Amino acid sequence: MLNHLKILLEQPEYSALIHLAEKELRTPADQVRLIVRLDLIRRGLLPEVENQSTQTQENFVRHESTC
Repeated sequence: MLNHLKILLEQPEYSALIHLAEKELRTPADQVRLIVRLDLIRRGLLPEVENQSTQTQENFVRHESTC
């Protein structure tokens, strides 16, 4: 089940999101979803790996952040 959420971003936050989404070849909505998911995992509120696609996304983000 997917739920919708509306968030308000200041212009610098929105610009940074668009830049990151373009860099990682994601839509802004997918980028927000990944950012939220990774932070919830980091805080211990979601299990580390729910499926293979999540693990692949996490590895891609970690690889990109080390370059």
